[in-house]
Amino acid sequence: MNVLNYFQDKSSRGFTLVETLVAIALLMIAISAPFYSVQQAIVASNAARDQLIASSLAQEGAEYIYYLRDNNYLAGNSWLTGMDSCLTGNAPYGCMIDPSQNTLTSCISSGCTPLKLSSSNLYTHAGNFSPTRFTRTVQIQSVSAAQVKITVTVTWISGQRNYTVTVVENLYNWI
Repeated sequence: MNVLNYFQDKSSRGFTLVETLVAIALLMIAISAPFYSVQQAIVASNAARDQLIASSLAQEGAEYIYYLRDNNYLAGNSWLTGMDSCLTGNAPYGCMIDPSQNTLTSCISSGCTPLKLSSSNLYTHAGNFSPTRFTRTVQIQSVSAAQVKITVTVTWISGQRNYTVTVVENLYNWI
């Protein structure tokens, strides 16, 4: 057998097993990288959505306390009427508010209950709707005779992490 024939025959045999495995590994890396990027984008999108919902729920809680104060003024009542049960000394675990039901309720020692999402897409505590992962707690702390500090905290769990959004406002007796 001639040496030239030996090398010509070997080169015409095709890929070796090692070359094939290297090619498959490179192909898998090229395919899996975009899938990982898409998965990370979905996780980031869900986190941003939850953050937006929680921020809106916290702001709604503060706005509802302003609404109560303004209605008390229009009705000729004391500015904290209906809110005094949620002052820090009276409600050590905070309060739950439900603007859709116009209620303000003290939380129990195990904490406030999660909000539910109604069929009309309102967050509420009433009804037999599915609970969400969001829990809203309102605390009202007396600062002076004409000022209280409102702290609205929305917490939720996503995956294995706990998240929190807090809104702090000062409410004044402006009459």
